[in-house]
Amino acid sequence: MKNTTAKRFHFAILTIICLTIFGSVFSAYGSARPQSDLNIWYDTAPGEGWTDPLPIGNGHIGALVYGKVNNERIALNESSFWSGAPHDYNDPDAGKYFPQIRDLVFDGKFKEAEKMADEHFYGKPVGQQAYEPLGDLRLLFYGVDANEVGRYVRDLDMATGITSVSYMYKGVSYTREVFVSYPDRALVMRIKADRPGMISFDAWLESHFADRISAQPGLLALNGAWENSIPHYWLIGQYAEKGMAFQTLIKVNNEGGESIVHKNKLRIRNADAATIILAAATSHVSYRDISGNPAERNQKTIATLEGKDYATLLDRHKSDFGGLMNRVVVDLGDDPKAKLPVNKRIQDLAAGEDDPHLAMLCFQFGRYMLVSSSRPGGQPANLQAIWNERLAPPWGSKYTININTQMNYWPAEVTNLSECHLPLISMVKDLAENGRKTAQIYYGANGWVTHHNVDLWRGTAPVDAARFGMWPVGGAWLCRHLWEHYAFTGGNREILREIYPVLKGAAEFLAGILTVYPKTGHLVTPFSMSPEHGYYFDDSNRLAYLSPGPTMDIAIMRELFGNVIEASRTLGLDAPLRKQLEAILPKLPPYKVNSLGYVQEWIEDWRPQRGGHDVSPYFPFFPGNSILLHRESDLDLVNAYRYWLEARGTRGSGFPGSWNICMWARMERGDRTSMLMQAAVPAVAGQFLRQGTGAQVDGPFGFTAGVAESLIQSHAGEISLLPALPSAWAASGEVCGLCARGGYVVDMKWEKGRLISARISNPAGGQCKVRYNGRVVTLNIPKNSPLEI
Repeated sequence: MKNTTAKRFHFAILTIICLTIFGSVFSAYGSARPQSDLNIWYDTAPGEGWTDPLPIGNGHIGALVYGKVNNERIALNESSFWSGAPHDYNDPDAGKYFPQIRDLVFDGKFKEAEKMADEHFYGKPVGQQAYEPLGDLRLLFYGVDANEVGRYVRDLDMATGITSVSYMYKGVSYTREVFVSYPDRALVMRIKADRPGMISFDAWLESHFADRISAQPGLLALNGAWENSIPHYWLIGQYAEKGMAFQTLIKVNNEGGESIVHKNKLRIRNADAATIILAAATSHVSYRDISGNPAERNQKTIATLEGKDYATLLDRHKSDFGGLMNRVVVDLGDDPKAKLPVNKRIQDLAAGEDDPHLAMLCFQFGRYMLVSSSRPGGQPANLQAIWNERLAPPWGSKYTININTQMNYWPAEVTNLSECHLPLISMVKDLAENGRKTAQIYYGANGWVTHHNVDLWRGTAPVDAARFGMWPVGGAWLCRHLWEHYAFTGGNREILREIYPVLKGAAEFLAGILTVYPKTGHLVTPFSMSPEHGYYFDDSNRLAYLSPGPTMDIAIMRELFGNVIEASRTLGLDAPLRKQLEAILPKLPPYKVNSLGYVQEWIEDWRPQRGGHDVSPYFPFFPGNSILLHRESDLDLVNAYRYWLEARGTRGSGFPGSWNICMWARMERGDRTSMLMQAAVPAVAGQFLRQGTGAQVDGPFGFTAGVAESLIQSHAGEISLLPALPSAWAASGEVCGLCARGGYVVDMKWEKGRLISARISNPAGGQCKVRYNGRVVTLNIPKNSPLEI
């Protein structure tokens, strides 16, 4: 999105946000626990594991703060630091195999088709690149014996994006505060004690990719470049040359005491307090260009901070971060477990105790991760958001766009973080550009395509293997996020004009490759897959993946084509394309119920593989809207989904478990959403409230989306208030600042499971249907004035 558009958009968002501030105060330590509604805190010291530190970030720099007493580690990432270099993954010879693979699939020779795809229809190399760790900031504190420390507390205040460590040692109270500022593009750390002259430490930088370290009093820089030292992992492509350059720079301002350089370390002795400022930059300019100068970028960052003391930096950061987090407030009343550390609450929950407030913290943690990992100007949240320590992270910590990346962004619009959607939208525009070449080379088609995985270099060719990557609708699904951004921001025509070429290109590609399936006469994608889920196609128990026109493809096309039709009509453009898509829609295969009583996953009623991505047919119901709960003609399909969900019970974690919550929310079953939330919270809180990453972070993002969907829905042409209020929350509560399509912002209060009041606002005004307490009414919302019901 162009800068002017982004600025206008940000102004529009600022006019509609709910500025309810719940008065969180950053903790002053002592015997009291941290005092914040959104504070998660621990009274145990961290271990060495990757699940122990607390995550902070600004969409550019990600940091994991361990909170160790005398040997602190802060693990660092920069969102553009990836392996490899600009690269064209397209195989120029792949296109001649397209008709051959199509014919094999149509002849039922699925294994032969997969073999040909694996050998001839993939990118060069067949694996994309990986998101890489930048290195560590290390601090060694002198004169403190960790075994003699008392009153240890570490916490993460999600309302402010600040993590702290405090402890008592020999009568002295020590405190460290760390945050990553988006306004100032730097990590800031404050170290202090309640007695003068008690701060002594060494500070240094480490990186697997370090080339040169330079130091002078108060300033240290680590310069390096990525090079091919990744452990072999078949899902990451090999790259022999050096890649992008980077620099990490720290500046230490000590108050009192002395600062010297000792063996590439900054040594602070006997200070009253110290402030560390860390800047990080790479040579990344775009997916085609890594000619930037990271040292110049860091120097500019440091120069802009001259004259700003710690209090100023802290205020700027809190105003920015809190301005996003405080847009949505969930109040469930007093928290009886608030005086307990999270490590104890997780134990109690696992033992069967109720803790609905911990589910609220998990809901807000998904929002916190999005604010920390996805901000304008940075890269989108990847499989591990913005935090990764491994040279060969699971799945390369890439953008897996057959569910994971999309689920990361399901909460963006509805939980009032629309700006955080912009990095994803920017990436989709890059993919639309790069994917035109892939569409021509591989399919001989117009428009653009990308498949199941994307990296920093915007690779759009199929990668990995047929059972994972032969899925030509990844870009079409991403287009749904552009449309949601347009819908939630009130149908702004300028935004629509910006996104329309991308939507149009995705529709042109799919319209160009659709083929008549001989067995049914319907138009289908000639070969694709139901993401990472196989089926048994004959009596020999042979498992296959490639198939024509799986249900998920059909659902994605129904939505994409409908959106392009509406956009072209609104903008008065491309009438011939509009007519073509209108003619295609009734020729797509209908949704069916299979012999198991579930929504059918493939064009034929094949027996499904157990496990895998076995939830992809959910798409038409959620996140899509081509099957609706209250539409009579969809009753059989809705019942099939209900039967399927009931069979799944409360099992499932990660993205399947979170998707189940969203599905039950669409079913308007607060009893079920509550059960699933209770089952998911130990995993979400136990792993991700301690760290923010793991193999992937889509589950916590999806959890947040599921809770939001339980409280408000707007996908069916009406705003539904408390459609699936979790029964554990039903006694009383309120929520402020959730968003609905059309540019509406909603506040609600409830008691005994029923809505008792609501406030709906829209800066542009408008007429909307509202469903609540079993009735549907039409309301006229005044311009720039909320309506209370």
